Amino acid sequence: MPIDQFIIFFLLLLTGFFCKRFGVLTDPAVNSLNMFIINIAYPCLILGRTTGMDMDAQIFSSFMLALFINLGILLLFGVYARLCFRGKRFDGEDRSAMEFASISSNNGFMGFPIALTFFGDLGLLYMIACNIALNAMFFTYGILLLKRGRGIPGEPFGKKLRDFAKMIAHPKLSAAIVGIILCYNGIRLPEIAESYLSIVGEVTTPLVMVSIGTMLAGQFGLSSFKRRPVMVPALNKLFVVPAIAALIVWFLPLDPLVKTIIIISNALPVAAVVPILCEQYGRDKGLAGESLVITTLVSMVTIPLAVWLLGMAWG
Repeated sequence: MPIDQFIIFFLLLLTGFFCKRFGVLTDPAVNSLNMFIINIAYPCLILGRTTGMDMDAQIFSSFMLALFINLGILLLFGVYARLCFRGKRFDGEDRSAMEFASISSNNGFMGFPIALTFFGDLGLLYMIACNIALNAMFFTYGILLLKRGRGIPGEPFGKKLRDFAKMIAHPKLSAAIVGIILCYNGIRLPEIAESYLSIVGEVTTPLVMVSIGTMLAGQFGLSSFKRRPVMVPALNKLFVVPAIAALIVWFLPLDPLVKTIIIISNALPVAAVVPILCEQYGRDKGLAGESLVITTLVSMVTIPLAVWLLGMAWG
């Protein structure tokens, strides 16, 4: 395992952390940076990498398998989380926020650079499949979960259709769809377009790590590690969920790289969008935010360990 890459990731995180702490990157600057990453850098990275690949029927089949298997795993996690947070231990707590934090995964914002760095273009392609499954779960089961018990009326079918169209039209997802279509049909972009996409896409990984570092400079205390509503979702997310994913895919007749990416995808920390959606639907944003920060911190150890173990298992 190229441990030096993780050291570089850690140094980039520290760069973001100290830039935020000393005011080099303010909140508006970080928000603008994230907008650039999500709407410009990621689409360029995805489109540039996918269109440059040679995709045959086997790779396309593996992509679709990764998508649907991960979607099924996420739905299974939803059932597990529902059972996990039942009972008197969590009376009075925001169970929906805890369930949502337990089953979400930062397999886009953080997963893409990790997959590309350690598993190459093909690893990125399969991580894109896992991210599409996650987005589908977010805006179906996830929204229902956050509305649960709040008496929020059901949305008209037309609004649901518009929301789905917005999700498909998002630059990151639409770039993935266009890139896969072009790649599958062997259509290459003009050389100048490929060069532009490559140059912009190359800045994605360092910018993402710096951005995550700024998030770690947020306000939370050591008392968060003693709070059951924070730590149970965090432990589920980093240990139980990837273990379940590994048990499911381990014996399936899949490409070892597909298995690896599915497990890594589900071993990543809580997704950055979770606190945002919790706030939008009146759930405990603070609880979700603390789980996000703690899982991101601890993942600096668990993700390298997972990459190393899976590398030992399948080479």
